Amino acid sequence: MKAALHPWKLDVPAALAALVAGGLGFVLNTFPLPIGSDLHLVFGAIFPLGIALTFSPLYGMVAAFLAGLATVWLWGHGLGLPFWVAQALVVGWCVQRWNWRALFADAVFWVGVSPLLYLLHVRSGVYPDGLGPAVAFKYVVNGLLCTTLADSCLGWPAFGRLLVRYGGRLPDDTLAARLTRVLTLVAVVPACALAVWYAHAASNQQEDEIRTELSTQAWFMVNVVVDKALEGRQDVTVLADRLSGMPDDPAAIARELRRFHQHYFLFETILVADTAGNVIASSPVVSEPQLNVAGHPHLQAVLSGQNVVISDGLRCLVEDQDTCVAFAAPIRLPDGRVRGVVEGRMTTTRLSRLLATSAANRSEQFHLVVLDRQSQVLATNRPDLFPLLAKTRLSDIRAYDRALWLPIPASGQEARFWVWQEREPETGWRCYALVPFAVVHQRAATVFIPFLLAIPFVLFVVAWASGVTVRRVMRPLDELTATARVLAADPGQAPAILNGQTAPATHLPAEIAHLTEAFHAMARQVGKTLNHLRATNIELEIARQRLEDARDNLERELAARTAEIERREEARLRSQKLELLGHLTGGIAHNFNNLLTVILSYSSLELSRRAPDDPACKGLQSIRRAAERGRDLVKQLMAYSRASEASAALCFPLHDALRTVQGMVERLFNEEVELTTNFAAGEVFVYAIPQELEQVFLNLLVNARDAMPNGGTISLETTLVADTAAEAGGVVFPAGSRLEDFLAAQPVVRISVRDTGTGILPEVMARLCEPFFTTKEQHKGTGLGLSTALGTITSAGGLLRVESEVGKGTAFHVYLPVANQPAAGVPASGSQRLSFLKPSAQARRVLVVEDDPDVRATVEAALLAGGFAVVEARDGQAAWNIIQQQAGRFDLVVTDVRMPNVNGVQLASSIWETYPDLPVLFISGYADRDDTGQSFAFRDNLIYKPFTATEIVEKVKSMMDKNTAEQPTKVG
Repeated sequence: MKAALHPWKLDVPAALAALVAGGLGFVLNTFPLPIGSDLHLVFGAIFPLGIALTFSPLYGMVAAFLAGLATVWLWGHGLGLPFWVAQALVVGWCVQRWNWRALFADAVFWVGVSPLLYLLHVRSGVYPDGLGPAVAFKYVVNGLLCTTLADSCLGWPAFGRLLVRYGGRLPDDTLAARLTRVLTLVAVVPACALAVWYAHAASNQQEDEIRTELSTQAWFMVNVVVDKALEGRQDVTVLADRLSGMPDDPAAIARELRRFHQHYFLFETILVADTAGNVIASSPVVSEPQLNVAGHPHLQAVLSGQNVVISDGLRCLVEDQDTCVAFAAPIRLPDGRVRGVVEGRMTTTRLSRLLATSAANRSEQFHLVVLDRQSQVLATNRPDLFPLLAKTRLSDIRAYDRALWLPIPASGQEARFWVWQEREPETGWRCYALVPFAVVHQRAATVFIPFLLAIPFVLFVVAWASGVTVRRVMRPLDELTATARVLAADPGQAPAILNGQTAPATHLPAEIAHLTEAFHAMARQVGKTLNHLRATNIELEIARQRLEDARDNLERELAARTAEIERREEARLRSQKLELLGHLTGGIAHNFNNLLTVILSYSSLELSRRAPDDPACKGLQSIRRAAERGRDLVKQLMAYSRASEASAALCFPLHDALRTVQGMVERLFNEEVELTTNFAAGEVFVYAIPQELEQVFLNLLVNARDAMPNGGTISLETTLVADTAAEAGGVVFPAGSRLEDFLAAQPVVRISVRDTGTGILPEVMARLCEPFFTTKEQHKGTGLGLSTALGTITSAGGLLRVESEVGKGTAFHVYLPVANQPAAGVPASGSQRLSFLKPSAQARRVLVVEDDPDVRATVEAALLAGGFAVVEARDGQAAWNIIQQQAGRFDLVVTDVRMPNVNGVQLASSIWETYPDLPVLFISGYADRDDTGQSFAFRDNLIYKPFTATEIVEKVKSMMDKNTAEQPTKVG
């Protein structure tokens, strides 16, 4: 509930509600409810008044302004706009500021503006026909009705809740007020609908009666005109027949005219003219000499062969008569030729007197007008308004069942009439019956005034009845409800509250009094046991809350565990697939490495035996190069699948490894992706597992390619870090690592992979190295690439920093410690030729253990060529038996890692337990933890297959020399 009214505070929901209410009011104003001629009720003010009552007068004024635009735009009637705005302001302010009833506030408003309404509608002359007071009073009734309906609609639950939801405040929001509003709505709507129906029906009945009378008057005029036209035709035809047999004697014709005029009184003037239009005789005698009528259209029509012609309105030849109509007939010779024309002129005064007599017999003021074919007034009962022979616009009328504004010929001003028209078929004259609009209003006043008085009466009766209901019934119920709420909040106050209220008030209805007494008795009884129930209820509530909390915790834990199980199961399945792929790749690589070892060793042996200019050397060199390419392919395959987990960390040149990766990825990139390199000057050595480090940069380069679907540039750079302050920004992995401390502790090389791709979103950056987290589409990524790469980097003692900007690209910076360069005295691979001398008795003895006979023979041949004495063993068990038989008298044991029964690691463990000074050289193309054990780690005693004869011989010599150099230290 709002504590105070803030009419000028901007509130978005209230402003939207005002706009919606104004729009609804605008639409509703386009459908007025007609109750009679020019009177109707509009209900567009209901919605703005509802906003003014619940939100504030400001928003009510805005809504009223929008709703009032309909009266201006559709009807050109702008008077409702200011009155509706002022009504919303006054009613809303009085209700929200002073808690007035809406109907009372609206009544005060209309009492205040009634003088202004009277002046605008009566004194201003806007309604000169007497409708002004009714229209002004209609405004008051319409406003009272809209306010009552707006306030009553607030009691409707759905409408009230909708307004309250968006910040509205219902005035007097009590049960009594809500029930009163609903009852008012139920009572007012049917009563007003019945009154409107009655007023509309009575108004239509009055209009139908007036329309019937107009039609009757029009047909009366048509009958009068028809009678006079028929009489004139007959008289002029009789006269023409008489004159046809007479000689052309003007005096005789004049005598005949006088005799005819004495017996036929229809014509005021009779003329006889020859074919040239010269008048030769008349009755009475026309004073104008040498009168000629040849220019009259009706005379020309008779001469052209027509029998009888009736003219339009003419000026009479007699001075005391104004308007006449001529009936002309031809005078024919016996042979049928026309020798002259007889013309009888009838004044329209007689016709006007007949119209005036008919109109005088009516209670209302009817105007009857007869027009000729030229739209001239021939006859009328109101010559003061419609002068004879005056031109009018009555002939332009097309609709006759509604009020029309017509110009009055006498004054030139417009007046409002209801018009009915009929056409006389013989002459083509039109007969109009008109009634002033004031006559319609006078009749409708008997309907409108009771109706306009009935609606306020109904409203105030309903308001009085609702007030009585509130005072006599609802207010005691509210008091009873308030007492019940206090007791519910604090039952301990029951004795203090109920003392003195046990006896029902005498002014209350018996039912309410009995209800109050029964409630008080019940409250006392409830108060006695409430303390016990409250204590029990508290315990139950606590237990229920604990159960709900436990249930919620169980549900959350169950959901979390279910999600974790599903995630681990999915991860396990992915790991199994990768592990299966690794085993498959390792098995293939192991067998293939054995084949390549044989090829490389024998080709290098043959090359060592032959002179450099031997023609066979070219083919042997091709074989050796092909085998070396095969070795590189197997090396790449094993690095990509990470098949070997028992690789030894070595000190090796970093740039050589990066160039190897560069050669691998160039075959994977299309022409839209450009790879550039920028390596630091000089060689940089690092200590790591070469295959795993190559896999790291292979993964980063492939990811950079995938981040550029439309192509771009990838750069691979190495830099010796000199300025630690420049290495800032981005995210460092593993999380929590301090890059500043890492860079300050040792010399570090930075390897950077930059792309111009789509970049990485900030929310993705934090989870970048999580296992199984990937942003690629399903089945296109396992989510293990970066997590595995981070593991490799950290195992090599390094860190990872990632910088990215969405839409501009990403940079992965790998920081590795720089290792010391290996001793220069170690000969390079393949730098010496083998001696191929038969081993002497003093030759150092080597035990070769290999399960593959071809590889075993290859190694034996290479060592024999290097001058060593060689003993063979097909597996680990056979080798151990030989060592025990000869009491360990060997200078070196060369053993394969993967062998059946006893593998190379198990053999080495047995040897070192018994003969700790006997060195062991491992050879392997693939070794996993199943073969080596979790705790075993190779150092510099491992050579990878495939290798050349020279490489194995050099490795054996270096290990023997190292073992010999360490023996004095161990003894001492």
